[in-house]
Amino acid sequence: MVVANAKLTLATERLLIRPLTLEDAPDIAELRADPEVMKHTSLLPTDDIRESDKWIKGCHDRPECWIFVIELLWEPENGTLRCCPPVIGTIGAVRAPEIGYMLKRQYWGKGYATEALQAFVRLFFEHYSGRKGQARYEYAEAHVDPECLASQNVLQKADFRLAEVREKDFDNPKLGLRDTWIFRTTRPEE
Repeated sequence: MVVANAKLTLATERLLIRPLTLEDAPDIAELRADPEVMKHTSLLPTDDIRESDKWIKGCHDRPECWIFVIELLWEPENGTLRCCPPVIGTIGAVRAPEIGYMLKRQYWGKGYATEALQAFVRLFFEHYSGRKGQARYEYAEAHVDPECLASQNVLQKADFRLAEVREKDFDNPKLGLRDTWIFRTTRPEE
């Protein structure tokens, strides 16, 4: 079972990125219940906590999977620190070097995805540096549906660029056979 070190957290201006745990299953179920959030994924929406628990365990069982949750640290209304920050999404290496993210819909359009992605990419290249028995990746990539403009914008703001187009290579359970646009960012100079 591969679980990120619980002490490995990353704080940004508004967010905390911490390892995904089994205790996050209710939040993951809430995230996965929204058809719009799940629209461009390989999974159908479900609010079943047992399914989310199984999904988390599956993430932990795959060595190339390194997933975190995103928590909102600050009250957007008054700028104060939250005592119990809510989980607003996930981010991580789904199948390294492929990375991905999902946010609950009420947090879309506020810059949280860009903020989390920019921070996570640094963590990704640090983790996958070839040290301590880890693989080394010279790039990270994200697979995006051509119609998912919001994700394309997030990726471009985080210095990802369109690198490859694959035609009819993704069988989406709701949308059918889809093209995939692959965005990549390269390891920064050391």
